[in-house]
Amino acid sequence: MLIKSCSFNGGQQQGVGLIEVLVSVLVLTVGILGVVAMQTRALQFSQESIYTSQALMMAYEMTDRMRANKGSEIQYLVNYGSDVTATANCESADCTPTQMAKFDAAAWKDAIATNLPSGDGQIAVDNAGSRPFYTISVRFTDQKLDSALEGGTAGSSLREVSVRTEI
Repeated sequence: MLIKSCSFNGGQQQGVGLIEVLVSVLVLTVGILGVVAMQTRALQFSQESIYTSQALMMAYEMTDRMRANKGSEIQYLVNYGSDVTATANCESADCTPTQMAKFDAAAWKDAIATNLPSGDGQIAVDNAGSRPFYTISVRFTDQKLDSALEGGTAGSSLREVSVRTEI
């Protein structure tokens, strides 16, 4: 049996190991960037969920305030962008139902503006039927990170949560 000896010239293989390392670093970097993007999205959606829950709780809180002050529901009507000033501090003094309605509306709008980004509230009535229906709406801006991640500029969108109820 004849065995041929073969000689290997390593000179042609110089730098191949370095290229393999660079390719693996590139693949690892792309993977890490993907994980970072997913984490950023998760944080964004988590914050959106928190804001939406707060807006819904504030709308239901106003519904409860209106039910507690039955007979003065019409005094609660406010529009987006309108300022409501309370004529009396109903936490420390006795108030008429109208004063209580104005106090509740002012405290509600203040809580929305404080707790939600660019938050505002509106209470409207629909008298079309035999009984009036009230629509309590809370809106806020929701910062969008997805356009910034896609190479654009960060923007915002308007979110609105509404509750329609009969008092």
